[in-house]
Amino acid sequence: MRSRARDRIGTALSASAAAPALALILVLSAQPAQAQTSAQGLPDQLAIIYREANASERDTIEDIAKRLYPDRHDEIDDVIDAIEDEEKAAADVAGFLKSWEGEGSFGASLDTGNTEEWGAYAGAELTRRNNLWEHRFSADFNLREVDGERTEERLNGAYRARRDFRDSPVFAFGSLAYARNPFQGIGRRFTEVVGAGYQIVDTGAIDWEASGGPAMRQTRFTGGTAENRLAVFLDTDFNWDITDTLAFSEQVTLVLDEANTTLTTSTAVTSDLYGNLSARLSFGTIYESDPAPGATGWDTSTRLSVVLGL
Repeated sequence: MRSRARDRIGTALSASAAAPALALILVLSAQPAQAQTSAQGLPDQLAIIYREANASERDTIEDIAKRLYPDRHDEIDDVIDAIEDEEKAAADVAGFLKSWEGEGSFGASLDTGNTEEWGAYAGAELTRRNNLWEHRFSADFNLREVDGERTEERLNGAYRARRDFRDSPVFAFGSLAYARNPFQGIGRRFTEVVGAGYQIVDTGAIDWEASGGPAMRQTRFTGGTAENRLAVFLDTDFNWDITDTLAFSEQVTLVLDEANTTLTTSTAVTSDLYGNLSARLSFGTIYESDPAPGATGWDTSTRLSVVLGL
């Protein structure tokens, strides 16, 4: 008799989580359920129904379950807590991933300056926005080897944190950048910046900002010498969505110290292809006013790449 009563409860519970149906289950099943012994566990349908119920129905489900099983309140609480903890963890992961956006790109690069040849190119950028904060990671490299000998190598990586202020075009930022270009004589270079910027234009189609501040950079040249210098950092970043499928971007960065000036530019046109895939044509320059011995001051890169939006 108890087994049949328990089966009726489980079947009824799995049929619907709506409050009227649960109220009916309570009326029909309360007496048999109260006669159950503590040796019997909770029906599996309780957890299933609680997961599938709307937020407005869950209190009713919990109340009915505790009436049907008055000696198992702690177990019911454990089931509910486990479900809600699992849902919260899933929501946290989904929220974290949703706040990220970015792209990956790969293609070919024609370089001039310290190298005069075609090479492979790959890059990636990830941006996370959260209220007034923005975190951006970026990296790219050019590489070419002929008969096991490396004839081209450029590597850049950067992280920037930006802090906006409510209803103000002014923002604060900090950044850390790494660069390697051995064919220009730079074994490695770190640049740290803390400064402020101004959002010149921020519309649906155009985003233009300028920023600057003091910087420190540490350079180790391929010849073995090293420099640590205080510098001034200036940057402007312009993005224009010309149409829904065509975009233009321009970035110019200038770092000046007492011995050397580094100018970096990047101009790109990106056109949508299909879904998250785009094609990009870009042209970039790197200028060092005081290059390492044997190196030229100007490097250029013309790139054709496929871009996958993330």
